[in-house]
Amino acid sequence: MFTIGTSKPVMVIGATGFVAGWIVKDLLEAGAIVHARVRNPDNTDKVEHLLDIARAAPAQLRLFKADLLTLASYAEAMEGCGVTFHTASPFTIYVKDPQNELIDPAVNGTRNVLGQANKTESVWNVSSSIDHNAYSYSKTLAEKKA
Repeated sequence: MFTIGTSKPVMVIGATGFVAGWIVKDLLEAGAIVHARVRNPDNTDKVEHLLDIARAAPAQLRLFKADLLTLASYAEAMEGCGVTFHTASPFTIYVKDPQNELIDPAVNGTRNVLGQANKTESVWNVSSSIDHNAYSYSKTLAEKKA
């Protein structure tokens, strides 16, 4: 269980995935408004479990259609969010071309998400430094570089 502020919506990318489903559940139960990015919000087979979770929770779930590989397709869903959980990545066991079917989409999709997050999210750890809480400082620097 984690604690998260609920004053701003929280973005979950890849919301129909197994891990993301648990993140969505915890966020909704904590009272957060969740912006869930899915491939197709109208595909009830893929999103019904999320809708069921939302019906039983005190918070709101909003589904957004976005394509991992389309630049700026996350702009609307990420707008106003304070935190983004990026759990999406193409997944299949049987591939003919791993570079084009898995590796390139995973890397380029992450680049797209981080690019939009850099335009949207601007809260950074400013209390750490090389001399104070160096681990947290190293994580902040690494995240800024990403």
